[in-house]
Amino acid sequence: MRLHSSFLLLSVAALFGAGSVARAQLIQQNFPTDIPGYQANLGASVLTRMMQEEQANGVEIGDFIFKPQLSESGGYDSAPIGSENTGSSDINSQASMRVNSDWGRDALGAFFSVDDHHYLNLPKANYTNFVAGVGGALNLGNDTASLAYSHQADHLNAQDLGVVGVASPVPYGVDDVRLSYQKLFSRISITPSFEYESYNFGSSTGALTISDNALSHQIESEATTGSYAIAPGDAAIVIVRIAEAQFPTAPTDDYFDTSGFAGLDYRGNSIIQYRALAGYEVRHFNHLSGTSISSPVFELNAVWMPTELDTVTGNAYREFSDPTSAFARDQIVTYGSLELDHELRENVFLRASAHVGRSQPESFIAAFGGETQNQYGFGAAVFWNVNRNVIATLSYSFLNNRDSGDATETLSNNGSPTNFTSNVIMLGFKLYE
Repeated sequence: MRLHSSFLLLSVAALFGAGSVARAQLIQQNFPTDIPGYQANLGASVLTRMMQEEQANGVEIGDFIFKPQLSESGGYDSAPIGSENTGSSDINSQASMRVNSDWGRDALGAFFSVDDHHYLNLPKANYTNFVAGVGGALNLGNDTASLAYSHQADHLNAQDLGVVGVASPVPYGVDDVRLSYQKLFSRISITPSFEYESYNFGSSTGALTISDNALSHQIESEATTGSYAIAPGDAAIVIVRIAEAQFPTAPTDDYFDTSGFAGLDYRGNSIIQYRALAGYEVRHFNHLSGTSISSPVFELNAVWMPTELDTVTGNAYREFSDPTSAFARDQIVTYGSLELDHELRENVFLRASAHVGRSQPESFIAAFGGETQNQYGFGAAVFWNVNRNVIATLSYSFLNNRDSGDATETLSNNGSPTNFTSNVIMLGFKLYE
């Protein structure tokens, strides 16, 4: 998972995770695509189409449509806390409710979900996440204003990219507020936006109980996005963004961040859709005089549908990441993934995926941020659309993690994972209404 200050990077949200992957955009990944203020950018795979076209349409009450979901799966995880020989059976229970208005112009939506992981042979690995949010969009002629708020209770996990030295799940909460206003001038649109995020961290456990309260921080960011419509659905984009972060208990992490991006957003083609942005980011640390780090950054999200039965989805990014442990300070994270969805026969879908990621520290703080992390993984899954209300799933994923740096031996002695492999197999079902 990536904790970061940038909300520019958008990715295709997988319906079921067939492999262990980094979570692009912390808040974005936990919301469906039709909650105003949290819309994803792409999502045209054959599996997505099946979910949209073949599943139940929800329950309509007045001007609102309610879409409840419930899923249950069970299986085995060979390294739930990222350490060898800690395998356990895993029961994963999920429930969610999505509500959307059925209005002609304006929009209002809300979402709530709970995700519980219960490891029968390793209770210290148990965790429960939940997320809730509400968003609205107001149509003002050619302009659109949107406002959204969410609260999330989540956990850092040893298998996440960019998380080093975590022996068991670390709880954290996030409050997020977004405000934007899109002004349209014929083919040109200008969208100023503001986002406030507040992160609050608890304590990790293991051989030692370690408080991660020093990771708690707030981020205020302002961005202006300019878009020029080349053709219907296709646009050239320029983004300029500034952000400021405050760490109340670790002021040496306070920073002021500036970044700029330019690229293309092509969604008008039914065969190939993509969003490609490249830019540069500079981060200056307020309490370390003259200390700055900088790097080229980029984002690529692409969906290719060579036939009506196949979809290839690619995602890649390079960006700065906020601290996720004492040994993962001010990282530059690079990540890439490839996913293939295939409709084997009517109502039966196959998915194959692979990913690779690297987290490289750039910290100037002595004894911190010294661990470079490399990951790669792959997975496979089958989805059977039993009927309009039930989907059965079977999935397998593999993950290889390698850490290197000055703190590797210290982490190992404290019982924290450094090098490990993980194999996960799950069988389950998902219910819709």
